[in-house]
Amino acid sequence: MTRSLSRTPWRALTQLPEQRLRLTPVAAAALLCAPLLAAAQAAPAAEQKLETVTVTGFRASLESSISTKRNADAIVEAISAEDIGKLPDVSIADAISRLPGLTAQRVAGRSSVISIRGMAPRYGVTLLNGREIVSTGDNRSVEYDQFPSELINAATVYKTPDASLSAQGLSGTINMKTLRPLDFGKTQAVVGARLERNSNGSLNPEISGNGNRLSASYVTQSADRTWGAAVGFAHLDSPNQERHYKSWWWANTSVWGSPLPGTPTDSVALQGFELGAASSRQKRDGLMAVLEYKPGNGFHSTLDAYYSKFDQTEARRTVMSDMSVWSGASWANAQTTVVNGDKLVTSGTVNNVNPVALTTFNQRQDDVRALGWNNELKLADWKLAADLSWSKAKRDEQNAELAAGATSRVSLGQVNIATGDGLSTFQPSFDYGDGSKVYLTDPPNWGRDGRSQFPKVRDELKALRLTAGRSFEGVFNSLDVGLDYSEREKRMNRTEVNYNLKNNRAPVLVPASLLRAPTDLSFAGSKIRMVNFDLPAALSLYDAVPTSEDQAPGRIWAVQEKITAAHAKLGFDVEWGLPLRGTLGLRVVHAQQSSDGQLWNAVTKKGDPISGSASYTDVLPSFNLSADLTEKTILRFGLAKVLARPNMEDMRAGMSYSLSGSAPYLWSGNAGNPALEPWRADAVDLSVEHYFSKRSYVAAAAFHKNVKSSVYGQGSDFDFTGFPNPTPNTPTRNVGTLNRPTNGQGGMIAGTEISASLDGGLLTPALDGIGVSVSYSNTRSSMHEENNPNKPLDGLSGVATNFTLYYERDGLSARLGSRHRSPFVTTVRGTFGENVPSMISGETILDAQLGYAFETGSFKGLSLTLQVNNLRDRPYRTRVGVSSGAADPNATLPERYTSYGRQLLLGGTYKF
Repeated sequence: MTRSLSRTPWRALTQLPEQRLRLTPVAAAALLCAPLLAAAQAAPAAEQKLETVTVTGFRASLESSISTKRNADAIVEAISAEDIGKLPDVSIADAISRLPGLTAQRVAGRSSVISIRGMAPRYGVTLLNGREIVSTGDNRSVEYDQFPSELINAATVYKTPDASLSAQGLSGTINMKTLRPLDFGKTQAVVGARLERNSNGSLNPEISGNGNRLSASYVTQSADRTWGAAVGFAHLDSPNQERHYKSWWWANTSVWGSPLPGTPTDSVALQGFELGAASSRQKRDGLMAVLEYKPGNGFHSTLDAYYSKFDQTEARRTVMSDMSVWSGASWANAQTTVVNGDKLVTSGTVNNVNPVALTTFNQRQDDVRALGWNNELKLADWKLAADLSWSKAKRDEQNAELAAGATSRVSLGQVNIATGDGLSTFQPSFDYGDGSKVYLTDPPNWGRDGRSQFPKVRDELKALRLTAGRSFEGVFNSLDVGLDYSEREKRMNRTEVNYNLKNNRAPVLVPASLLRAPTDLSFAGSKIRMVNFDLPAALSLYDAVPTSEDQAPGRIWAVQEKITAAHAKLGFDVEWGLPLRGTLGLRVVHAQQSSDGQLWNAVTKKGDPISGSASYTDVLPSFNLSADLTEKTILRFGLAKVLARPNMEDMRAGMSYSLSGSAPYLWSGNAGNPALEPWRADAVDLSVEHYFSKRSYVAAAAFHKNVKSSVYGQGSDFDFTGFPNPTPNTPTRNVGTLNRPTNGQGGMIAGTEISASLDGGLLTPALDGIGVSVSYSNTRSSMHEENNPNKPLDGLSGVATNFTLYYERDGLSARLGSRHRSPFVTTVRGTFGENVPSMISGETILDAQLGYAFETGSFKGLSLTLQVNNLRDRPYRTRVGVSSGAADPNATLPERYTSYGRQLLLGGTYKF
């Protein structure tokens, strides 16, 4: 039959004359790029043939990415090495988050985790070279800042399932790939260096505001191209400098019978705050190595290794204060303002408080290793493959803090409370930067003078994959079958100690030998600064006391998984009124899971061993169809059953319990759930794509996921018979309430996406090298966390947009990129290391780059680049409601306001 252009090898398109933009019904999506489309309509009607030229850099990467998208059987998005290497790219996350429907979440100022189609990272799966990869985090979500962008050659995002993938998620699957040396035509080496500076400078003396990045890679092949080798190294020394403000909570305590002195009884007042400056340094060394052997007799062997070592040091100085009635605080000359129907106290003088100057020092070491060995053998018409892989992640962390302050109560002076964007300001009567007056002590009476947490994570994954495939002539043209087996174990241990000053906790001045210049906090008040001292050296003044042992059930646990999966994928290619192609797939997944943890014995005051296990099987059919409506227009349809395995922390075997201290005497407890099963959903996808040329397309997509089973916290009846009674009281009954993660009812997650990439060369040769890429996605859901209508689904962003305007011609390149994400609620690490919800405000991050590549002469191969990330210094902001917590969708009051500054990078690469 006549083959359509969509099945033509993409390289053949480089032989075709480029054609001018023609509007089709699909091209209506390009209204996002109205200026280019308008110019296209105004261009002369006669078609023009352009000279064939070889493009490199960003435009070459666009061609490669669009080729991957166009020729895939599933609905995918893709990036290539040039996308990663030439855009602002502290990590691979920055590059991936620019794809349609994808967003990144900033952690400590850097893009760390990725959400697909508005859903939290836990609903997706990340692969490295087709293999599931471990994580240094508390759960499954990969922290992408562990992966240097210089060492990743490409990434493909599967929005509909491919049955042959070794693992897949409910929201989608991201497959990162390192390079293959035999794909290159010659020996090649690249070295690069960049200097970095944070516009906030150095906020704490331990850590400079300057950094650097170094990279080098080398790829070679034998003369007969039977073997190839590649090695790459990337070093990152990146500073983070942040100014931080946080409002604790807002309430009208008069309605609780505890009016706050000096405030109107019908008003809502801020109940506490913290402000500070943090400096951190991220040092990351990444190493990639690949050895490829292909003797030409049908045998192909590839051995690849990846290693990343990530060290972080952070120094944070924070002044914080309780302003509630229970702390003894009072107001004078309180002024109020009505905001969203609430009468808020917004200015006045706050007296009789006991702020604490908290010095925090964090050290974290992450280590990720991955090794894979893939062998392919052709026997007659069959291709057999065996893939053996191993990966391991390790995290060791210490987060220490010491308290200091005045020996008597003070006034915060004139206070102005921000109720929208911006910072609240204070004018305290006490100078917290005066080392002769600030004592190491416990101003807020926490019962400790300091503390340290020691989170430790170990995550190990071993996998074996066997596959067989072949091609056929006819309607059904390919078959792929396989078997996957993996074993994974994740261990968490988060212990804690308190620090108490020696000499019976008597307050002492900071030794003069440990003092440094005070930390400037004047961004929140002209008179505010904070004492600065060497925390590690000061620990000799304290005794360490083990504490919080009753929290062990939630902090010390291990989860083991054994996953066996079989798959079959049948490809088809048929003419049925119009050309159709696609795949029919089936995965059968059997999971065995178990967990070890602790049951807190409230009588003996220690943890007793506890364990649990479960097993289940999922049958996951999938169907991907592509129809060539025209030579350049493709309609895609996907139908599948998908799942997302639950958070490993939720699967822990850990439990604590208590008996109420007053009648009726009732049991209650908190626990994980080793028998927890996945999120499961039926997914439907539809996409229409029109390709104008190698670098230009428009697309519109819609998806709907009918979630059949979810995971949420729930209180249910539990028989506490036989549990040791920690009180002298007799329980009213043995059946009490146990709060733990549970499988429950589902709901709907759905959305739409529009994307376009348009090159100016479509219109006229004069615009060749100028282009724009845009995308818009909108996601909605009927689901809520814990079935609570006031708690939106974790990580759900309603709207996400991406915009990139680029120019690349005659060696000169310029790019301006914008990423926007609407407000969302997600889980973050709280003050005590636990997962807590946070309402994160919408943000738009603007990045820019200017570069020049020498294309001829003695400097050929040299490229120079100037980058500015977070060009407008957009702060990280969260919101909170009135006495309702951060998960309230109607939260309108400011909570966190953190400025990370602009990141400036200057450097270059040399290819030879």
